[in-house]
Amino acid sequence: MRSRLFHGCLLAFLAAIGPGALGQELDWVNSALPERSFDFGTVARGSKLRHAFPIVNRSDQTIQIRDWKTKCGCTDVKVGAKVIPPGTQTTVEITIDTTQFLGAKPSGLTLVFDQPTFVEADLNTTCFIRGDIVMNPGQLDFGIVRRGETPPTAELTLTYAGGRSDWEVTKMRTRTDKIKAELRELNRTVDGQINFRLTATLQPNVPNGYFKDEITLSTNDESSPAIPVSVVATVQSAVALTPAIINFGQVSPGQSVSKTVLVRSSKAFAITEMAADESALKAEDRAKGAQPLHQVTLTFTAPDRPGPFHSNLTVKTDIADEPDAILKAFATVAR
Repeated sequence: MRSRLFHGCLLAFLAAIGPGALGQELDWVNSALPERSFDFGTVARGSKLRHAFPIVNRSDQTIQIRDWKTKCGCTDVKVGAKVIPPGTQTTVEITIDTTQFLGAKPSGLTLVFDQPTFVEADLNTTCFIRGDIVMNPGQLDFGIVRRGETPPTAELTLTYAGGRSDWEVTKMRTRTDKIKAELRELNRTVDGQINFRLTATLQPNVPNGYFKDEITLSTNDESSPAIPVSVVATVQSAVALTPAIINFGQVSPGQSVSKTVLVRSSKAFAITEMAADESALKAEDRAKGAQPLHQVTLTFTAPDRPGPFHSNLTVKTDIADEPDAILKAFATVAR
């Protein structure tokens, strides 16, 4: 009796939502998640594996992530943004810690969406963890790095214990030119263990913000020729703007409003150029020459056209390899 009642309710629900509703729901999910699985391949034990799944909103409705559930305690998740407006995108980065496992290891997470409809979607990862190769620590992590300092280095130990006396790393490559890597053999033990030290140096052209790269070690082991090594860093600018966002509020047409912005660094520097992409915004540096602190006066003269105003101010300095600093300015021109 209960089975017949459930079956009848299900048919009534499907009839109410219409035959195309479930298909439409799947359409936006499939469009938003172009990649649903990733295989890391064969990796060393102790590795920390990272992969970013894109979420792209190609629809005309807001996508919202309500929650997520990992499929293993070894899995960590970092979501770029929970709310993804139409025409924008974000990433879901997954990190797998292989320290406690050997052999084939499936993992991943389940994303829970509550907009535009309630849906649960799986993002799956797989890898094969070798027991004869161990990395300690599991990745090259530079931590927080401030630009302009001595180029930082990070290192780890790679141990091979597979029993082959002729085992070696034949080639090494990075995904980008933002790091330089060096591998040095430390020793070989009587029981056939080979120890290496892998050192990476962050290059001056690394961008500000969260940075990740990967080093691939190629070996003469035909059964598993490549070993991936994750590289991460958080790079802070040598020049800081305080504040980095200015809101002039509501301004009448033709009215001028000024605010002060502090531009600072740990060492004396000169501002070589300041340029806004809208002529209504002007900037003047009160300090002359090289100083660790500059007071910049921003003046916004409201145009005749009412409505919202937005402009980016680009600040260039004489600090070598330092990217331009960007200040965002907002205002509302009254009617």
